[in-house]
Amino acid sequence: MSFLPADSLWRDRNFLRLFLATTLTVLGTSISQMALPLTAVQLLDASATDMGILAACQLLPFVTVGLPAGVWIDRSHKRRIAVLFDLSAAAGLALVPLGALFDFLSLPLLCVVGFVVSSTEAIGGSALQVFTTQLVGRERLVLANSKLSAASSVALVVGPAIAAALVATVGAPLAVTVDALSFLCSAMLVASIRHREVINAVSAGVSWLAQMREGLVLVWRTPMLRALVWVVALWIIVSDAFRALYVLHAARNLSLEAGDIALINTLGALGGLAGAPLAHWLERRFGIRRALAVGVLLAGAGLCLYALPRADWALAAWGAGLGLMVFDCGAAVYVVNYLSLRQAVTPDALLGRMVTSMRFVSIIPAPLGTIAIGRAADGVGLVPVFLSLAAACVVMGLLAARFLPRPVMANAGGAAPPT
Repeated sequence: MSFLPADSLWRDRNFLRLFLATTLTVLGTSISQMALPLTAVQLLDASATDMGILAACQLLPFVTVGLPAGVWIDRSHKRRIAVLFDLSAAAGLALVPLGALFDFLSLPLLCVVGFVVSSTEAIGGSALQVFTTQLVGRERLVLANSKLSAASSVALVVGPAIAAALVATVGAPLAVTVDALSFLCSAMLVASIRHREVINAVSAGVSWLAQMREGLVLVWRTPMLRALVWVVALWIIVSDAFRALYVLHAARNLSLEAGDIALINTLGALGGLAGAPLAHWLERRFGIRRALAVGVLLAGAGLCLYALPRADWALAAWGAGLGLMVFDCGAAVYVVNYLSLRQAVTPDALLGRMVTSMRFVSIIPAPLGTIAIGRAADGVGLVPVFLSLAAACVVMGLLAARFLPRPVMANAGGAAPPT
């Protein structure tokens, strides 16, 4: 790698291990993204309401264990927490193929698996975000997040084809095994990273409750974080409801088979791949706030395209794929800039509690929101619901562009940014 600049992230072996771990877990998750919904729809005859409940169970960890997890993260080794929850996710996902093999597969079991795997994101993922900030430094944070997002998108391009082959060969439940293995490999890679972590000193007599409150107070007193809560809350409801229902729409309304759904997932992943460098370009050209707003507006356009009716198979498959491509492109632009923005305005000593506090306050309405949207889809149909979600994205993007305050960058040390 002598042709690379001396400060290139690609020269950093620790970052390369993190990069590979992220890619593997996203590759496995892209398989489950198709295999788990198909398991619910095809084997367990799930309705839109059932899919909404499943999505709600995947959100519950963020509003139940999230806040105390933030204190734990700030007090502990982030890398070890990430490894522990990667292993937990692998064990949880293994229940799906075992349930299919031994005839105890059910919707409640899928809800349990969803809760366990989402706990990995709520706690292990939060720890890994903080660890990434320490590993690469604040000055390279947007660049690192865009590279990780690009890696995720590449994995999502390959994943649907693998998923389609696995579903056709061994069935949807057994295809989930690959996701379990991906988390196992990720745990080993993250465990192999050698980096001296900064563990925050905890004042004697400071309780966990007081430290949880400190994270919530940080969010409330930091203008950017306080404003982002509203954007993120609506985004989570919109994006999670769409993710919960898009496979149901493809399978039942568009009559697409597993291979066709793999095609639209691949096209969506290509959109995410394009969104990662686009996020970095938009941030440099227009600023991080406007780049975030553009991502949300693009996602809304993708929802409209996905909901449009099609007359035949080719239009259905390629039209839905185009819609998912635009949605995932917008989602990547939004996520890269959102993650970088909230990390940039938060001091190191509070990063863990910031992440979990932001997730806690913004996800509180999401479980009931996804269930309500699922019930609405059973009542009025999926297409009107998708168009309503697209309208919500437009409103959210315009409000974000207009009202998000200018970020005040935090020092790496202990003090919160000025308000």
